[in-house]
Amino acid sequence: MTKDFFTALKDRRSYYGISKEQVISDQRIQEIVEEAVKYTPTSFNSQTSRAVVLLGEHHDKLWNITEDILREVVGNEEQFKSTAEKMNGFRSGYGTVLFFEDNNVVAGLQQ
Repeated sequence: MTKDFFTALKDRRSYYGISKEQVISDQRIQEIVEEAVKYTPTSFNSQTSRAVVLLGEHHDKLWNITEDILREVVGNEEQFKSTAEKMNGFRSGYGTVLFFEDNNVVAGLQQ
């Protein structure tokens, strides 16, 4: 059983079928993310998780800014090609959810 589990972990891959198509309402996306953040376990039950939901032009703006910054960091356009492909893949989605964990609160609880 353990060998099968580890094999499954090693063989796991993510396959993305990302598109700009809206399949559920923006309000429903917001509700799902709020429930996920509210009921996901946290260290010491600190409830320090936060999320930002970016849809439409805000989603595109995030990935445009990210690409611009990474392009400057890499500097070489040839080396940047694979990163640009990733950015285009992320940008091609309907939205982005950014999850944050406030480690200062967790660290304060541990002291």
